[in-house]
Amino acid sequence: MKLITMKQLLKDAEDKNIAIAAINVSNMETITAVIEAAQEQNASIIIQVAPIQLDIQKINYEQITKIVKLFIEDKNIKACLHLDHATSVQDCIKAIDAGFTSVMYDGSMVGYEENKQNTKRVVEYAKGKNITVEAELGCVGGAEGESTDGHKSKMTDVGHVVDFIKHTDVDCLAVSIGNAHGMYKGEPNLDFELLEEINNVAQIPLVMHGGTGISKEDLDRAISLGIRKINFFTEVDRKYVKGFVDAYTDNNSIYMMAAQEAGRQCMIAEIENKIKICSRK
Repeated sequence: MKLITMKQLLKDAEDKNIAIAAINVSNMETITAVIEAAQEQNASIIIQVAPIQLDIQKINYEQITKIVKLFIEDKNIKACLHLDHATSVQDCIKAIDAGFTSVMYDGSMVGYEENKQNTKRVVEYAKGKNITVEAELGCVGGAEGESTDGHKSKMTDVGHVVDFIKHTDVDCLAVSIGNAHGMYKGEPNLDFELLEEINNVAQIPLVMHGGTGISKEDLDRAISLGIRKINFFTEVDRKYVKGFVDAYTDNNSIYMMAAQEAGRQCMIAEIENKIKICSRK
């Protein structure tokens, strides 16, 4: 199977009133885990990676694209390769040129007008190559891989939604409604009334970041109100790490490849659970 655009996946999700699970990867083991979980569930999947992950792993855009394409080619699932949380226009361009089928320009840390102009620049570059573009309006708090004490949340201003979409022609929009990256320290409190208002005016698929720690019931309600892509990173990542550490703790003579496989199997199980939630099973 060849990689397709995220726009195609989100259209399918809209037709079925479900969401697509978006799972962050950073190396061969996590890539194969995501693909195998999607294959097992016979589900579409968004394989995504953030620039910070590539930097840590010392992998470039071209290399991650080749790895994903290699492992997806003999699978019978729909998948896209998405750049997550790129804070520069140039990173989006690099990913597009390397073969990513979707990119996110994250302008949540700059002013509204700058976010709008930079998103438009990415869209203009992507459209000619049939690449999907995601943007963020408002600011989803926390920091992926950490607690929610990181970046401060700023709820999406519904008054900006129509203007932003009209000006940028972006394909999908990540919203801030009380969701946060990383591990929640308390019970997540999502503003479903705000989500409904945004959905009523947006007329494009909506994205929820910070899926870790949100209950199945709340995620299901969010899907019913227009969320078509849900990002999962921290919880899935922790499952891999715990599986690896537990394998070594049980047997400190274990080979690295065997410990990696133990972690990968734990990750696969968690991804399958997220896929089921997004599929409303």
